Amino acid sequence: MAGNEIRRKVKVEGGYLHFSAAHFITYSGKCERLHGHNYGVLVEVEGDLGPDKLVFDFTILKKRTKEICQRLDHHFLLPMRNPKLELIAGPDSWEVHYQERRYVFPRNDVIELPIENSTAEMLAEYIAHELIVVLTNEYPMARLYYLTVGVEEAPTQMAYYSTSLNNR
Repeated sequence: MAGNEIRRKVKVEGGYLHFSAAHFITYSGKCERLHGHNYGVLVEVEGDLGPDKLVFDFTILKKRTKEICQRLDHHFLLPMRNPKLELIAGPDSWEVHYQERRYVFPRNDVIELPIENSTAEMLAEYIAHELIVVLTNEYPMARLYYLTVGVEEAPTQMAYYSTSLNNR
């Protein structure tokens, strides 16, 4: 059919694409209580078929996503760019202040994230950017032009981040 654009996608989700982590978010002048989630992650890439007639190898996409999930797993997610938090780095701990609240976390239990808030939306964007670095550096010949990452906080709640890879 002339004039129709063909779009091909591959998606990985479930299985071991998950992590458990603690966090709280600030919003509307409030701060949630400290709590945790068993996050699920999905990744979808869109692109052209390569010489082997694959958009991208599922195994590699799962492996690279799993590595990112493992770095986040069983940590407190600290949003380093949150202007509402006062962050004090100690030699062995992070002290976090929000108004009258004060938290102290062992440094080994914290993952410092370059995000404004530890929302599912920001976590999806963080994971997407981590994947882009890997895909760009390690698989430069991949013909990928779009990436979507979803982060599920609960079975009925998922946030997505999509971005163009400008490889088209």
